Amino acid sequence: MRILYISGDLGIEVGGRKGASTHIRETCSQLAKRGHEVLLVTPSPGECESPSFEIVAVEPPRAKWMGMDLRYALLNWKLKGIVSEVIHRFRPDVVYERYALYQSASQHLCNKLGLPRILEVNSILSQEMCHRLKFPSWAARVERAIWAGERAIICVSKGLQKAICEKVAAARGAPEHIIVSPVGVDPEQFHPAVTPVDWEKLGIPGRRIVGYAGTLTRWHGIDLLFDAATTARDRQLPLCFVVIGGEPEKIAALRRKAWELNVGDQLRFLGSFPHGEIPSLLAGMDICVIPDTQDWSSPTKYFEMAAMARPVVAGAAPPICEVVGGDGVGALLFERANPHDMVRKLQLLLDNPQLASELGNRARERVLKLYSWDCNIARILKLYAQLGVPMRDEDRELIAQCAGDDNNESH
Repeated sequence: MRILYISGDLGIEVGGRKGASTHIRETCSQLAKRGHEVLLVTPSPGECESPSFEIVAVEPPRAKWMGMDLRYALLNWKLKGIVSEVIHRFRPDVVYERYALYQSASQHLCNKLGLPRILEVNSILSQEMCHRLKFPSWAARVERAIWAGERAIICVSKGLQKAICEKVAAARGAPEHIIVSPVGVDPEQFHPAVTPVDWEKLGIPGRRIVGYAGTLTRWHGIDLLFDAATTARDRQLPLCFVVIGGEPEKIAALRRKAWELNVGDQLRFLGSFPHGEIPSLLAGMDICVIPDTQDWSSPTKYFEMAAMARPVVAGAAPPICEVVGGDGVGALLFERANPHDMVRKLQLLLDNPQLASELGNRARERVLKLYSWDCNIARILKLYAQLGVPMRDEDRELIAQCAGDDNNESH
């Protein structure tokens, strides 16, 4: 198939280090790997090294005085012309779009031309970005209208699926198909045989490492690590919390805060690393920790941690509970926003290496079964088949191969 992928999010560079960047890159790469021809249209290409798919970069509106609403509205107007030209040249069989604020141009074009289309929704952006919008109520109305006008939606968690269904019902619409497909992972890249990082070279010798790798937005619960580090210090536990990710300004502020609270030795913020170096960093962690996440998100870093067979301790947020399969199955869960319970679960694993090893192995088995890219691509192809798109024999085989592991039916 020729697949036109559209990402109109100004904050997600395709070549960047965010989990969302990885998700776009990997979806395109994995579809191309399976013999499909993929063309990506985006205003935020970043530095994407040797992609296996074509990228068409759209010059975005940059003047900040416009505000986010106007910038996205102008981008939507601009994308209408560019996507129309790309469709004429590339002649896609199908369209796949990652939802972004105010981006309705592709939907209108696909309806006009009869192109099968899937919309991937990763967040309720009108809520997530409301503090940056001048017209949040209008953004929410447009969001509902876009969702209500879709035939097929892929969302990343059951909580998000429920929220979308409630909002499109309020808009008097209903997608024909709406399925859940969490973020995936490449188990060949994230593998327990990866050589672990040498922590001494990073200035952290002789400690048990409890690590987090991901973005440092407010809903990831990074503040909880300060309380956990204080508890670990007071109990004289021989561990160090290591945080991977974040922008330089934010990292500098967090480091200052750690030293001001006298936990600079127990809590280290190492900054951002290229995605290719993340497996070795995860491999060097004794335990991985996920302090928190959004109620409707998909915990990208959990899948990478689990694929590395690392034991994971995570806050019991709904999307975490959804993917780990229960406390003690794919992770140990602690009471949300409770740093003392977090440290208690961490200490349990530090004192029981056999339990930690078994937990990590179970997590990897679960990820290989349910959350590999084979599973994700199979869900995409199955949804296109339900929209009437002809499938190749190898596509049908992949769908059949993953059918027994897929409990995400259309609603």
